[in-house]
Amino acid sequence: MREIDLLKGLEIGELSVAAGPFPAEISAQKALGLLAAQHPILQLKLSTTDWTRVVGDILQGRADIGLADMSEAAHHPELDTDPVRTSSLAFYCRAGHPLTARAPLTVEDLMDFPWVGPTAPARVRLAMQQTERPFGYFSDIGQRFSPRITVDTVSAARDVVLASDALSVSLPGLIERELRAGLYALLPIDLPWMRLNYGFIWKKGRTLSPAANKFMQLVRAIETETPL
Repeated sequence: MREIDLLKGLEIGELSVAAGPFPAEISAQKALGLLAAQHPILQLKLSTTDWTRVVGDILQGRADIGLADMSEAAHHPELDTDPVRTSSLAFYCRAGHPLTARAPLTVEDLMDFPWVGPTAPARVRLAMQQTERPFGYFSDIGQRFSPRITVDTVSAARDVVLASDALSVSLPGLIERELRAGLYALLPIDLPWMRLNYGFIWKKGRTLSPAANKFMQLVRAIETETPL
């Protein structure tokens, strides 16, 4: 019956999306808004959550489609994935932060301050030594990295950075307005392993509804317009 309901079309259907913090901010929220404007009778739901929970939402049927880091989904053969974005992230801090007066910077310099953001995949652990320093810690579950201050949204990380000496990462375009206003400063360090690698996630063998397909089209259009 659920498969039949999904195929009813764009005008009377429904869509539940689970998205990680970065893809939610970059494209999922805008895509859902556009979808709602084009098809006002559609029932839409967006859950912004940790990328690992997105996989659980798909497996348990709480969401029709996910948009999140694909590392966790790779461990589940019952899931299909479709890449959307791979982009390097830049570290930023509040204007006047002690690190803005220091150059060149190393990752050890950054580790002396708390990091704020969502959890990160195991590839971060592979690039860093585990140590008792303010930046964060590594979980024994899946070798994931948790910043010292863990938040579920990108906007929450921005607020924490503005009010403290915490550091976070972002696509520069997402904080362009704040950078121009002098609220934040980008830190001159390039860490290739600190990157986004997200895509669509759905249950293998499950028919994607017209609403899901339209949402995916809108996401890809927005992502194309968003600088790497």
